[in-house]
Amino acid sequence: MNQEQQNADLIDSFLERTYYHGFRNRGDAGAKDPDPLGNWQGLEIMWKYKCNLNCLYCYVNKFGEELYPEELWENDETLLSNLSILLDWIIENKFDPRIELFSGEPLVQPSALVAIDMILTKLQGHAQGPIVIPTNCTFILSDSLIEKVENLLQKGEEVGIHIHLSASIDGKFCEANRPLKAGGVDPRDDAYYDKLFKFAKKWDMGFHPMIYSEGIENWTDNFLWFQEMLKKHDIPWFNIYLLEVRNAEWSVEQIRKFGEFIEFLTKWAYRMCGSHPDQYWKFMTEKKGFNILNSPLSTVGRGLGCSLQSTLVVRMGDLAIVPCHRTSYEPFIMGKYRIEDGEIAGIDVKNPELWLSTIMLDSQTYPYCEQCLIKETCSHGCLGSQFETTGDLYTPIPTVCALEHEQTWATIRAFRDLGIYEEMMSKLNEKKKVAFRYMRRILEKTEKEDQNV
Repeated sequence: MNQEQQNADLIDSFLERTYYHGFRNRGDAGAKDPDPLGNWQGLEIMWKYKCNLNCLYCYVNKFGEELYPEELWENDETLLSNLSILLDWIIENKFDPRIELFSGEPLVQPSALVAIDMILTKLQGHAQGPIVIPTNCTFILSDSLIEKVENLLQKGEEVGIHIHLSASIDGKFCEANRPLKAGGVDPRDDAYYDKLFKFAKKWDMGFHPMIYSEGIENWTDNFLWFQEMLKKHDIPWFNIYLLEVRNAEWSVEQIRKFGEFIEFLTKWAYRMCGSHPDQYWKFMTEKKGFNILNSPLSTVGRGLGCSLQSTLVVRMGDLAIVPCHRTSYEPFIMGKYRIEDGEIAGIDVKNPELWLSTIMLDSQTYPYCEQCLIKETCSHGCLGSQFETTGDLYTPIPTVCALEHEQTWATIRAFRDLGIYEEMMSKLNEKKKVAFRYMRRILEKTEKEDQNV
């Protein structure tokens, strides 16, 4: 048996025991062999890297042509043909993955709207979804696009495949980080936001802002604006998922401002929980603490906190399989689905070593992380951002390390000020307790030294 066949057999076996197993066994009560951790169940369909925004922190703006060359996605017929083949393969294998349609901005692209309709039509009666679609919500600027999107959402409900839209907006006080490529006067005014939140209420959308270094000093006001809008439109106050941008640009002052925001956010959420430790912990565990507050306290059932280790990512331009949408550089392509007679006939494996290492790695064993005091409380860096900054997937970015240290310290300061530090520590596993104790000693030693200066 030659090396090529050995690699193919290895990856086939790996996929059957992981993703394909997860696609067939979604953890439902009636599943033959459910996955109790919920891993291995996601399928990400990479559409186009075409977007109408020019976000300051966006890796696609900087590296898009290297990640997903335009020549691969400029032909709509090729994209739709490959999608059709992939969907037929899902049906043939009796798969039912959680699908995410990932693109620059899909809901202003005619081809993406056709793709969504195709997914609903083909998978009706074969899969239950859901389909998750991140969107920058600029389709709200067009009544005709709103109608088209709502028709798809309604069709999803009718065929039993729920479409969940994730609103990737940064908010009124931070939208300057996400300017329109067209330039001119930004039409996203108060009326636009009211229209968006009304739509979000109607279709149960979640909000997914990114916390970036630029404008970090505005985030307290920005968060309170979000809360005003959620309240105004009768949306639960916890329906917002915050994630820090783990790029290299963070300055010392910006990191300090980030810590101040984490302290504010912790205390604000504690008051919303009736200033009761048990209710706050319930908010952390059941409502996930806006994601960002829960990050230092929670434990995930895999080596990375992001979806890289739970999602199979396939580019529609060439049916390439990549670690994630931010690591789809040519050297990191792990394989491609092989098409014969209009059907998927197997995988041409290109990089089995990377495939297995990215899926099986534990971020606590990165260089620097292995000996780090906060490796148990850190959410760790983004592989793509680390590669773009350090030239290596697994080498952390020093400024991101500093950002994560500050988050742990900010959490300690907030718990200490609220008088709930010991009670919160009692709810953590032993490794996290040790990390928090060491960091508290360093924090209080530093505070004492500052007082003596």
